[in-house]
Amino acid sequence: MVVLHICPLSDDLSNGVHIAVPQHVKAQRKYVDAALWNLGQPLKIDGLEQVFTAASLEQLPPPYCRPDLAVFHELYIPRYLSLAKQLRRQNIPYIIVPHGALKKNAQKKSRLKKTAANLLLFKRFCNQAAGIQCLTEQEKAQSVMGKRIFIAPNGINPPPKTKTEFHIWGVRFVYVGRILPYIKGLDLMLQAFGAQKDFLARHGCTLDIYGPADDRGVSYLPEMERLIAQNGVDELVTLHPAVFGEDKHRVLLDADVFIQTSRTEGMPMGVLEALSYGLPCLLSEGTTFAQTVADCDAGWNAGKTEPTIAATLRQAVHARQHFPEFSQNALALSRQYSWDAAAKTAVGAYQSCVTSSTKER
Repeated sequence: MVVLHICPLSDDLSNGVHIAVPQHVKAQRKYVDAALWNLGQPLKIDGLEQVFTAASLEQLPPPYCRPDLAVFHELYIPRYLSLAKQLRRQNIPYIIVPHGALKKNAQKKSRLKKTAANLLLFKRFCNQAAGIQCLTEQEKAQSVMGKRIFIAPNGINPPPKTKTEFHIWGVRFVYVGRILPYIKGLDLMLQAFGAQKDFLARHGCTLDIYGPADDRGVSYLPEMERLIAQNGVDELVTLHPAVFGEDKHRVLLDADVFIQTSRTEGMPMGVLEALSYGLPCLLSEGTTFAQTVADCDAGWNAGKTEPTIAATLRQAVHARQHFPEFSQNALALSRQYSWDAAAKTAVGAYQSCVTSSTKER
C-alpha cells in the first residue's frame, strides 16, 4: 500500500505536529510505502528520503502521484480542500489527522470563523474523508465532525539517559513548548502558581518556562510577562528561550515535574517526551493525557480550572518523596508509545479505511 502524508511543514522545532509527522512517515515505512509531501518550505529530514515539495500531485514521482491513501495532517488549511476534491475525482481515499483541531475546546477558539468555515467548507471535507485519525480516546470523544473516527497515537523515541535522582529540597516544575497563553493554558498555570505562591515559596518550588519568542510571527512574551507580574510570581517563575537537542536534554533531566495545562491538544509530544525521561507529569484534562498519567501513577490529573490546578500543585509537592516511583511508572507508560507500535496501529487502521472506501464505490 502506498500512503502519502500531506502537511505544510516548517523548521519550527517547538511545534509538536511538525516533529511528529516525519516520525509517523519514517516509522510506517517499515510496513507500507509511505512518503511525505511537504506543502511548506523545503526541508531536509534526517532518515527520510521520501519527502517532496512538488507544486502539484501530478508532479510527485510515481508511485506517490497515485497513492492508495492520502493522509492530511492538521485541518484548517485551505489548500487541502482543492487537493481533496482532486483525490475524490481519482477515487483515492483520504483521511484527516486533525491533531486536536476538532475537539470542542479547540472549536471555541475563533468560534465564529470556524463555525462559518465548517458550514461552508470543512464539514464536507471531514465527512467525505475515509476516516478521522484521533490520537487519544479523549480527542475521539470530543471531536465534533467526522463519520469514521479511529485512534492511532503519536510515538516517542527513548532518550539516551533518564531521570535517576530528584532534588532533595524543593520541586522544580518545568514547561517546554510553544508560548501560547490561551491554547497551552499558560494563563491558568500562572494563576494557579499565584494562588499557591506562599505555599510554593515555603517549599522551595520554582517554575521554568521554555519556549520560542514568537509563534507564527506573533510574540506572546509581553502577555506572559504581564501574567507573571499580575499573579505576583516573579520570584517563582522564570521565562527562558526555546531549547532543543542537548540543551533540552539537560533541562528535562534537571527538572522534577513536567507541567502542562493546555485547554486543548491532540496528543502533546512534549508530554510523551517528558514521560520518556521519567519525569512525573502534572497535566490538565485538555492535554488528553491527564487521566492516563494519573491511572498509571505517573503524575496527576489537574482538572481544567485554575482552582483544580492549584490544588494539584499542592498535591504534587506533598508527594515529592514518591517521585522515584512516579518516575519509574512514567518510563513504563512511555514504552507503550514506541513509534513502531504507533505505526502498526495506524497502518492497520489505514488498510481498513481503504477497504471500506473501495466497497462503497
